[in-house]
Amino acid sequence: MTAGPAASVSGGPGAQRGRPEGLSSAQAAALLLAHGRNTVPAAVRRGVLWRVGRQLRDPMIMLLLGAAALTLSQGDAADTAVIAMVVTLNTAVGVIQELRAERAVAALRSMAAPHARVRRDGVDVLVEGADVVPGDLLLVEAGDIVAADSEVVEAHLLETDDSALTGESMAIGKPAGEQLFSGTTVTRGRGQAVVTSTGPESTLGRIAAMVVAARPGPTPLQRRLTRLGQQLTVAAVAISGVVMLSAILRGQSTSEAAISAASLAVAAVPESLPAVLTLSLALGAHRMARHAAIARELRAVETLGSVTLLATDKTGTLTENRLVAELVWTAAAEYDVTGEGYDPVGSIAARQDVGGDDDLGRLLRDVALCNDAELEPDPRRPGHWRPIGDPTEAALVALAQRGDVDVTSTRLTYPRRAEIPFESERAWMATAHGGEGAAFVVCKGAPESLLGRIGPAEVARRAAAWADDRAAEGYRVLVVADGPAELAGATLPSPLRLAGLVALTDPPRQGLGPVLRSLDDAGIRVVVMSGDHPATAAAIARRVGLLADGEPEVRT
Repeated sequence: MTAGPAASVSGGPGAQRGRPEGLSSAQAAALLLAHGRNTVPAAVRRGVLWRVGRQLRDPMIMLLLGAAALTLSQGDAADTAVIAMVVTLNTAVGVIQELRAERAVAALRSMAAPHARVRRDGVDVLVEGADVVPGDLLLVEAGDIVAADSEVVEAHLLETDDSALTGESMAIGKPAGEQLFSGTTVTRGRGQAVVTSTGPESTLGRIAAMVVAARPGPTPLQRRLTRLGQQLTVAAVAISGVVMLSAILRGQSTSEAAISAASLAVAAVPESLPAVLTLSLALGAHRMARHAAIARELRAVETLGSVTLLATDKTGTLTENRLVAELVWTAAAEYDVTGEGYDPVGSIAARQDVGGDDDLGRLLRDVALCNDAELEPDPRRPGHWRPIGDPTEAALVALAQRGDVDVTSTRLTYPRRAEIPFESERAWMATAHGGEGAAFVVCKGAPESLLGRIGPAEVARRAAAWADDRAAEGYRVLVVADGPAELAGATLPSPLRLAGLVALTDPPRQGLGPVLRSLDDAGIRVVVMSGDHPATAAAIARRVGLLADGEPEVRT
């Protein structure tokens, strides 16, 4: 298990709260009627006529419709046809764009329909996620999507990825008594949890309800166009009235005066402006869609054009939202690690020639053994790999493979005989191994928890200084140690010898530099808002070019 604040707790006081037997089928049916299905509220689907009506409520369009009615009443078919064509084009483009965007978003929503394992009538059964009810005993394990908010009653190395809610890449330990949130993913372990809320009452449901209920106000351009339309309407009507009255006073017939006034009103209104504006926004929405950014409404395109300040999250936005081991330290050398994400392809190169140093081999063997994660090909990204288990431990598996260590073979050669799982109070984990030669123990954990308890003392002192420097640069540092010993109880055996340190980080996204330069050229200031330590946020900001060395622009 990974050593760090995000790891889960297994065992110990409060690890279990009995073994509830769940609901009966009759109880579940009654609760389903009382609470409704476990689905999030969807946006109200509007008909085509409603959408057409909304497009026609624009002040400039209403003015054009009035002019069309007047010209039609006077038998001016040419002017009526021109105005009708402009109105029809504007309305059709707006409606079609809205329908296409809603269909795309609906397709994305339909992808999230997980099943759930619950205990009904004392038997574990698989049900639709929508049929989960409050009081159900939810059974989860690695890879499952949590179907509803629930309270953990039994946990074994249980961790979840809550990044959908928090944006943070670290998995969160879920001991008994902790909450599981709907829509999050179990990354490790297994557990049982009693469902506390479903559907609109769940965390995901409340978020969805707020999104559906949100009614965005008019954009700056819409406000300006509305004001312009009102002003033009008043001016056109007033001037047309004056022209019509003047024509009558000069002796023209009422019908001739009315046609002159209508012609003036049509000429005074920039009837092509709504069409040009709509087509421009539709073109912008189409270009955004080609880059996987779906604009549900055309005004979102205009709003983006009005942005002057962009406040962005760090994890998963500026960074890849996955941990990578970038630096390795041993008593003899410091190493740079190359490679992308969790892909096992890469290299480990010393910053200086350290012939004869075997500490790196020990370190790579140890991180493969004191580890429960695995890697598998990512079906969504051919040629790439994804983690099974804790992201930190998956990064260590990738590190070992980049150092030409066959993780599967190593684990078979040195089978695990015992383990002390991670607990937040001690901030380390240990595993005991047999196989070739004498039995030995491997331990990994936080520097502040281990460096004072392992040797040699001089090496541990140098390691502590290196760990402090890397932490100041925004890295997460793990200490790895081993030694010939056995595990007894939950006490760290001694003596253990330092194998080395590994510095991990969530690296910046590739190709981010040109994006940030484009934003700067467009006059948009970028500000990073993060829940991470200020040093971590500053380090990432410097790496992507948002913060120059020496700039004290990091505020808590």
